Amino acid sequence: MKAVVRGELEREDYAVIEEPLFPPGEKVSWSSYRPDLLGYRSKGGAEEIVLVECETRPNMKRLGAKRHSSVWFQPYLFRTGSVRRILAVPQGRLGSVDMKIRGEWEVWVVGPSAPLARFPRVQ
Repeated sequence: MKAVVRGELEREDYAVIEEPLFPPGEKVSWSSYRPDLLGYRSKGGAEEIVLVECETRPNMKRLGAKRHSSVWFQPYLFRTGSVRRILAVPQGRLGSVDMKIRGEWEVWVVGPSAPLARFPRVQ
């Protein structure tokens, strides 16, 4: 599943690191958290990081216990910055996901070769 999501993010021009042990550089910081995938891109005056959690057996209590809110991101001066969060689940497991998380997370349903469906974040 990580390979499929990674491929999709790379097609969106992200540089992707799998299971980073430490935050890369001084621009991104977190405490007691490690995403499954971390992506970064800089495009048109904006910088964006993406945090991906790949859950083969989605559990909202376990996802809520992760310290994803401890992520801090500082873009370069005169640039805008944002943090994008993606929860990737396998096909057939969407019923285990409380879709209320779409206030903070995108939800991707991943099949054998590509994401089947993307549920964007609701703002």
